[in-house]
Amino acid sequence: MKKALVIPILFISLMLIGVEVQINLDHLEFLRDHFAVEGESEIGYWIYSNRLSDGNYRYADAPGEGVTCVDDVARAAILYLRLFEISGMEQHYDRAKEALGFVLSMQDSDGDFYNFVFEDGSINRNGPTSRKGGNWWAARALWALAKGARVSQSLDPEFSMRLADAAQRCFREIISFERDGLIQGYTDLSSVVLLGAAELYPMSNDALLGGFIKRCAAALQSKVIQDKESIFNGLVDESSPSEPRYFWHGWGSRQLEALAVAGEILEDDSLIEISAESFKRNSILLINAGPLYSISGYLQLFPQIAYAAESAISTGFSLYQLTGDGDIATITALLGSWFLGVNKLSQSMIGENGEGFDGLEFSHVNRNAGAESTISMLLSLERIKRLPEEYGDLFSAGIELLTPVVVLEAESMRAGLSESEIIQSTGVSGNALIKISGAFSLRLPVTLAEASYSVFAAVNESRTNEVVFTLRLGESKSERTVKIEEKTVQKLGVLKGNGKETTLTVGGKLSEGSLDIDQIILVPDIVAAYLIEEDASIVFNFNGCSGFDYGISVIDGKVFEREKSIVQVPVLSVSLIEMNGFVHLDLLEYFDNNGIATSDERKMANFDNPQGLFGASYISSELEKVIDSGSLAVEDTEFLVYVDGNDNFRLTGQALTFSAEVFDGICFLGAANHGDYTGEALLIYEDDYQQVIPLSFADWCGGPSTGEKIAFEFSGRYDNTGNTERINCMLYYRCVDLLDKPLKGIVLPQIPNVHLFAISLSRGGYGSQEK
Repeated sequence: MKKALVIPILFISLMLIGVEVQINLDHLEFLRDHFAVEGESEIGYWIYSNRLSDGNYRYADAPGEGVTCVDDVARAAILYLRLFEISGMEQHYDRAKEALGFVLSMQDSDGDFYNFVFEDGSINRNGPTSRKGGNWWAARALWALAKGARVSQSLDPEFSMRLADAAQRCFREIISFERDGLIQGYTDLSSVVLLGAAELYPMSNDALLGGFIKRCAAALQSKVIQDKESIFNGLVDESSPSEPRYFWHGWGSRQLEALAVAGEILEDDSLIEISAESFKRNSILLINAGPLYSISGYLQLFPQIAYAAESAISTGFSLYQLTGDGDIATITALLGSWFLGVNKLSQSMIGENGEGFDGLEFSHVNRNAGAESTISMLLSLERIKRLPEEYGDLFSAGIELLTPVVVLEAESMRAGLSESEIIQSTGVSGNALIKISGAFSLRLPVTLAEASYSVFAAVNESRTNEVVFTLRLGESKSERTVKIEEKTVQKLGVLKGNGKETTLTVGGKLSEGSLDIDQIILVPDIVAAYLIEEDASIVFNFNGCSGFDYGISVIDGKVFEREKSIVQVPVLSVSLIEMNGFVHLDLLEYFDNNGIATSDERKMANFDNPQGLFGASYISSELEKVIDSGSLAVEDTEFLVYVDGNDNFRLTGQALTFSAEVFDGICFLGAANHGDYTGEALLIYEDDYQQVIPLSFADWCGGPSTGEKIAFEFSGRYDNTGNTERINCMLYYRCVDLLDKPLKGIVLPQIPNVHLFAISLSRGGYGSQEK
C-alpha cells in the first residue's frame, strides 16, 4: 500500500470561538493510507497502530478481520465534515469526501454494508464483525453518508445526490431489521440509525424516515431508566429483547442524544427534556467513575476508552445546543477533562502527535493508538471546542475529582468468622466472588469524602429471598431489607463519608440459603471537583442531597478534604548469592506475586490480574525441566529462579541496595502483563555516579518487542481457574554492560504491569548487546 500524500492540515488551532482547543491531526494522517478494495484504490485508516519502544508507531491489522473498516472510516468522515463546518477549509472537505468514497465502495447492491477489507484487497464478507445484516457498520455508514449528503448539497450537488441515494438504500435495508422501533431490538445500535435518519429526513421529508424517527424515539423513551434507587438511574437500557435485567455499556451509548435530536424533528419538547434530565442524573456516575466499560451483573470500570468518552461528550454537546442549559455545558466540559488526565491514573489520554491512546486500564495507560481511539478523541475535542469560552476552566488537567466511585471486590474484603467461601469463576469481576450464608460481616478500610454515598452490591447467584443488610462506616450506619435479584446490582443503603481512612462493614444474616456477592460499589450522590488554579470547588447536585443547592454551584476553596496515603519508595537491602560463577541478588523475601504456578498452586496463582485474587499464570512443570538446582541457564548468563510460592514482584520503584563490588554486566529476568512496557532503571555506583539503563519488557504472551530476548517459552499457561490454555507465553531477559567501578544499588521504575523474577550480575562477561 502506497502512503498517501499528506496535505498540510495536521495541526489546527481552533480558537476563533468557544473553548480553546488545539486539534492535532498528525497521527490521524499517519493512519491514513491507500487501500485496495476489490481492485480499486480507496483511502482508509489503519485499524490499529502499536507503540514501539522508541515512541514511534507501526501499523497493525485486526487478525482474521482486516486492515481497515467502515466503522472507522465513517467516523473519520463525520470528523472532517464537522471540522469543515467550522473552518470552511477545502482540505477538510477533501478528507471527508475521500472517506465517504471508501464507505461507498463497501456498500452491497441491497444497500447493506460489509465492514472490513483484508490486506490483499478482498472484502471480508463472512466474518462476524464484517458480514452484512443491519449491523453497527451499516448504521455508522448511514450516518456518515447522510451527513455528507447534507453538507455537500450546495458544494457538489451531484455528489450529494449520490450520497443521499446510498443512504436511502441503506436505510431501507436496515429497517428490515426493526423490532418495535429498535434495530435488532437494541437501543444503542438504533440510536446511531436514528441520528443518520435525522440527517437525511430534512432533505427529503420521506414518510418512511419520519415514521421510523417517531417509532424509534418512542422505543428509546420507554427504555430510559428513571429510578433514584438504581445505579442505572438516567441511563438507557441496552439489554437484548430476551433479557429481563438492565444492561448498559459506555461504547456507543448515545441514545439520549438521538432521543433529543428526534424531539427537535418531531417538535416534541418532552423528549428533549427527558434526555436533558437523564443526562444530568447519569453524569453523577460517569464523572465520578469515568467512561466506565459496562454495568450488568457487576460494574466493570476498565478498560475506559475514547469511544465511550466521546459518546457521552457528544450527547452533552447536542443537548446543550438544543437547550442552552449551562449545567449541561459544564458537565460536558468536565467529561472531556478525562482525556487531559482527570482520571484514575492522572494520565493524559492524548499523545504529543495527536494520538488517541487505546485505553485506560486499572494500573496503566495502553499507549497503542488505533483509528477508533484517535478519531473518537478528535471527535470529542471538536465538540468541546464548540462550547462557549466560559466553560473552558472545566476542560483542564488542573482539576482534582474529590468524590470518585469506589469499587471493592467482595472476595478481597475481610470475612472474619463469617460463614463464607471464596469461589473462583469466570464471567464475574476479578474472576472470583464470595459466597455467604448465615451471619456475615465483610470489612475493608476505605477513604470517602464527607458526602453521602449510595452503597450497592453486585449480586451473582442467590439461593435466598431477602437479606437484612447492615452498613457501617465510622459513626454512619444504615440498615435495609433487600429483596434479592440475581445477576444485577442492588442498593443496600446510604452511608456518609468522613474524609478519613475508616473500616467499611457490610454485614447481615441470611435466615436460609446462601448468596454470592461479587462487588461492593460506593457511588457518591453528588460530584465535587476542585479547580486548582481558581481555588474553588464545583458541586453537581442533581439528586437533591442536603447541604448543597440543587443543580451546580461553585464554592470557594476545597469543599472536601480526604486523607491521602503517602507512597514511599521502598529501600530494600539485599544480599548476594554466588552460584556457578554468577552473582545473584537474593530477592526472595521481597517477592509478593506468584506467577509461576505448581500444580497445587494453579487455582490460586495470579500473574496478570492486579484487580482480583486470581489470574492466569505460567506452568512451573515446564520450566522445572530446564532448571538445575534453582539455576536457569540462558545463553551466557544464569538466573536464580524460584517456582514454589511467590516468585516475582511488580516494579513499583523499589530501590535495591547491596554491598558494593565491581561487575561487568547485569541481566534481568522478567515479563509484562497486559501489553508491552518501556522504562528505565537507575544504577548507583559507590562514588554515587548514576547510570540510566533500559528496563523494558513485552507482554508475556506476545513475543519480544522492546529489545529483550526470550529466556524460556512455555507451550501453555494456567487460566484463572487452573485449567490449561494452549497459549505460548514467555519469560524474557535483557543484559547491560556496567561501568568499571563498584556498583551498590539499583532503582527500579514504577511500571506495575512489569514483573521481575531475577537479577543476575557477572564478573566475566556474557556478550551483552546494550550500552
